[in-house]
Amino acid sequence: MAANPVDTGRLALDEEVRLIQQRTEQSPYSAQIEFVPVWAARADDLLREINRHAPTVLHFSGHSSLNSIALVGKDRQAQPVSRDAVLRLLGLTAARSIKVVLLNSCYSSEMAKDIAQGARCAIGTVEPWGDQQAALFAASFYRALGFGATVTEAVEQGCTSILLEGYTGADDVRLHGNEDAAAMRLAGSPTWGGKTGQVREQAQDGSRDGRAAEPIPLLNESQCADFVTSSLEGARSAALTYLDVDGLLGINDRYGEHVGDLVIQRCSELVAAHTAESAALCRLRGDQYVIVERNVDASSAEKRAGRLVTQIRRHKWSHISRDLHVSATGSIAHWHGVEEDSPSLILRAVLGVKEAKVAHRASLAAAPLALPELGGDFESERAKLTHLSSYLSSDARYSMRKRTEARLETRRGRPRF
Repeated sequence: MAANPVDTGRLALDEEVRLIQQRTEQSPYSAQIEFVPVWAARADDLLREINRHAPTVLHFSGHSSLNSIALVGKDRQAQPVSRDAVLRLLGLTAARSIKVVLLNSCYSSEMAKDIAQGARCAIGTVEPWGDQQAALFAASFYRALGFGATVTEAVEQGCTSILLEGYTGADDVRLHGNEDAAAMRLAGSPTWGGKTGQVREQAQDGSRDGRAAEPIPLLNESQCADFVTSSLEGARSAALTYLDVDGLLGINDRYGEHVGDLVIQRCSELVAAHTAESAALCRLRGDQYVIVERNVDASSAEKRAGRLVTQIRRHKWSHISRDLHVSATGSIAHWHGVEEDSPSLILRAVLGVKEAKVAHRASLAAAPLALPELGGDFESERAKLTHLSSYLSSDARYSMRKRTEARLETRRGRPRF
């Protein structure tokens, strides 16, 4: 939240934001951090943006005093927001996702001390705070979080950055909060223990309150089919996203299997970080992911899957190995509670990925509405389906084939994606 009313001293808030974005992108876990600047922040913007984004960190840049922060009011003049108003805001249910508050402004330590309650910590200063110090501290603080540092370690790196650049004020920063709050890691590797993974959990709806996420299970074909079947039980509709990491064998050949293992580890982290909290996740054959979202709006599922494909492509893979680039291709198959079993649903998504790879890798495609006619090039895919559904009886497989052919007859006139 950036505010610089016209009747207050000029601040270089744009330079602060630029430096934060630049240094955050240098960290290996930058894909877990979504940075949302709000310019010329008004009082109501606080409520709107907290409801809209459910942030993990609330950052204020601007002017403040011992008892208030200055936002933009009528005619762009300063509108003081009192300490009591800020504390009441942060006490709302809508603000429970906020774990860290950074008041990057002058004389803000006392307010930060009042804000730091329970599992929340807050950062402020005890003296006047210059543009250079504020920008250096914030940028290095968030970069450290992106490297998996705790809040305490990130504050230390921010203060050290000020000294390294030859400025004073590093000793004016105060971190308030209990030991557990100060030891939080807001980004990190998918060990799923302690406080890691909170960016995903809090960014979605804030309801997990820091509980550790479960590891993504690695399954074979029949286990995956059972997994999807159990995930669909009782659902009215669902969206199944099938994601395939492009060219993993080539990565193993060129960079070594240890790099391939790191790529899968990082991809698993990205999948977990950018998937809805209620979704069911599993890995199939190592480099493929299956995501099942129940009773979800189709467009919402497609947007999330599209963002995930983009995040994998844009991730700073050079932190693992120089010149390394990784992408993934995905497809979404929508299920509407009709008589379609899990193997057929999975296979539709698999075919969507194959079609997408022929057209263009690192993209997201819609799965075909129904399985293609049997015969020709489809025989190999049908063999995979048979293997996938090998746990079914022969009568069940025959019935599944007949249902597929019947659906094709009734949907033959419909366009395919």
